[in-house]
Order: sequence, then structure tokens, then C-alpha cells
Amino acid sequence: MTVPHKASVAGKILGTATDLVAGQIRPQTRSGTSAGVMPDPRFRLRITVVEHEHSCQMHTHEYSEICLVFGGRATHLTEYGNHPLGAGDAFVINSDNRHGFTDTHKLKLCNVMFDPRQFLSGQRDLHRLMGYHALFDLQPRATHPKEFRERLHLLPTDLSRAQQLVVSMQDETSRHEEGWQTVVHSFFLQLATLLSRCYASQQKHQVTPLTRLANVVAHIQKHFREPLRIEDLARLAHLSTSQFQRTFKRSYNTTVVKFVTRLRLHEACELLKDLNNDVTRAALECGFNSPAFFSTQFKELMGESPSAYRRRQGQ
Repeated sequence: MTVPHKASVAGKILGTATDLVAGQIRPQTRSGTSAGVMPDPRFRLRITVVEHEHSCQMHTHEYSEICLVFGGRATHLTEYGNHPLGAGDAFVINSDNRHGFTDTHKLKLCNVMFDPRQFLSGQRDLHRLMGYHALFDLQPRATHPKEFRERLHLLPTDLSRAQQLVVSMQDETSRHEEGWQTVVHSFFLQLATLLSRCYASQQKHQVTPLTRLANVVAHIQKHFREPLRIEDLARLAHLSTSQFQRTFKRSYNTTVVKFVTRLRLHEACELLKDLNNDVTRAALECGFNSPAFFSTQFKELMGESPSAYRRRQGQ
């Protein structure tokens, strides 16, 4: 894993990195900044497999990570509790999550380091999955110890599939043939989808507050073009209307209404990039009954009117 970017990393060896393609072994001396780990700002993704035999101090970094435990064991340290790790465990660490490891024993950990703005933004199909919202969004930001324990544990067959995707990404990265970034991005999305599906399958008989809220957000992603009543969303979350609104705002730092409005506006931006779509059509297709209200909300978010945005796309 990484160490705090404020600390010096000169000579700091965090573990033994094993290249799954070439079979090489080399020391790890990474920092918590993307400049040191992922120097290409246009493609911020890197994969390592690290064998830990020593503790790793609590730290943060400015990118996200998909963490897959390929073997061994350890204790995962977080601000909200410590949790045992073993082969098959999978979890996501976002940039503001302080974490570390102790009590390590032959811990073989795969880190898929990535910029979520580059690799997850605009993936509408993926965003419709309950498991995606639980694994990539809600669980990394959870503050209750019980929610941290609701982590994904992959079956051997699913862990093997995840390992194959990691090897494929590393192979493409090392060969650097034309189009390699497109192929790596494709494998990354396959990995994210696999983990999201596995999370949903694992939790389908274990309904929890986290999965209920993830179900609501997935429902919003699927039906944002339709009328959405807060009372109906609250029932889907098995909460009263007031409880649901408080829970949602605590989790997403915004109201349900603003969340839905922002989602609709982002979709409208995509429609307006096609000059065959006029402003009224974009408004109606994205769930706004009033083009005037749509224009007001659009300008508040984007800083310009929908018409001006559309004209600028055609320049």
C-alpha cells in the first residue's frame, strides 16, 4: 500500500511487489501522490501486487484503490475499527480513507490504483448496479463499524476471474501496443462490474441499511427520467420519510431532490452535445416537466443557459 504523502519515503520499503506477467520481484517505495505512482495525468491507473510481511502505518492518498487479497492474512486498520483480512476479501479505498495493516502474515495484496473521475464517470450501466453504489461509494465513506464489516468476500471462482482481469491489465500495460489504454479501461470496467455483481449477490439475503440505501440510489439511476416521490424512495429504503431524508443527506451531503436534479442535468448535458436535440426535448427526456425550470436549474449548475451550452458544443 502507500504511505502518507507528507512523510518522506526515501528508502521506505513497504513490501515485495510481484509482477504477475514477468515474475519479477522488486522493492516498493511509493508515495501517496499520483505524481509518483501514476505520472501520466491522462491515464491515472496502476496495478501492483504486494506481499506484506510488516505492518503498514495508517495513511491516505489522493487516488482510489480496488484492493484484492490474493493470499495470506492481516488486520485492516481504519478510523472506525479494525477488521481481519484473508484470501478472497475485496474492498475499495477512496482518497479520504485513512487505513493501514498490521499482524500481516504472507499478505498478498493486489492494488488497482485509479482516478475515479477518469475510469468511473459517465458509466451509466455500471451506476445502475446496487453493488456498485455499495462497494465503490457508500462503504468507503461509511462511519459505522458494522458497515465496514459488510465487505465483499469473493468465492474462489470469482477471485480467479478477478486475478485473470488483473493479469490482462498488467499484460496490456507492459506491452504498450496501440490501443492499450482502451483495452485496459475495458478490463477495469469488467473488474468493477464483476465486483459489483458479486457484492449484490452476496448481500441479497442480508438486507442492511447500507444495501437498502444503495438499492435506492440504483433505483434513482434507472428511473431518473420518471417522476420520483420521496415517500416511495423512503419505502424502498424501509425508512420513514424523515429518516430517509436524514440518512440520505448524511451519506451524500445533499438532499434527495438536489441529487436527482443534478443527475438529470448531467444527462441533459449529454443530450445537448447532439445538436439534433433541442432544449425542450432535452428537458422533457430528462424528467423536467417545465423547460423554464430546467433552464433555471441548468444555468445554476453549469453557469450558462442550455441554449448557450448547446451552441458551444457545435463550435
